[in-house]
Amino acid sequence: MKWFRLIVILVISSSLSSVYAQNENIVLNLSATEFNGKVLLTWAVTQGNTCNGIIVLHGTDSTNYSQVGTIEGICGSAAETIDYQFTDPNPNVNETNYYRLSLGGIGFSYFVSVDVIDAGNQAYIVAPNPISNKSQLIFNNDNQEEVTISFFNERGELVHETITTEQSILINRTLFKQGVYIFVLKSNGVIEPFSGKFSVI
Repeated sequence: MKWFRLIVILVISSSLSSVYAQNENIVLNLSATEFNGKVLLTWAVTQGNTCNGIIVLHGTDSTNYSQVGTIEGICGSAAETIDYQFTDPNPNVNETNYYRLSLGGIGFSYFVSVDVIDAGNQAYIVAPNPISNKSQLIFNNDNQEEVTISFFNERGELVHETITTEQSILINRTLFKQGVYIFVLKSNGVIEPFSGKFSVI
């Protein structure tokens, strides 16, 4: 089965100290996008704001970061809004990658996050697994076939069933009690039926 990659992008404003609260208006449209196994960051520094260099920070949670790149020199402009971009060539695969900017002399930006999911040659991936809140079941469905996905508990009882033409579905923790579940995917097309399991905590 052909490998596939599906990216979920979520932009979240972090809690900033009151000293740096104004930076949410200094950095605009900070976003993270995956392409070819890399993450492209884009943002803008608004007109009238300048800083002494930009440090790009990366982490696997929203509080702990390490430096992955720098943009040296004076950033921003008194006369116009300036656009920037940076590429992280080595994001963490099958994890959530968090990014924020350290603006020299000003403080920190809010953070953004991007899930880089690569299932390789697997038929499916459930990420994250175990599930404590929400997760995604991702599978190869390039032809947008109608597939039925059935979820069973350990006693073999049908708990939930859904039909989709997408190549991923959201697994919501509220639909399941704590335990181990088995899912079965079937279609009337060329997708071979397969099954898998995940845990709910």
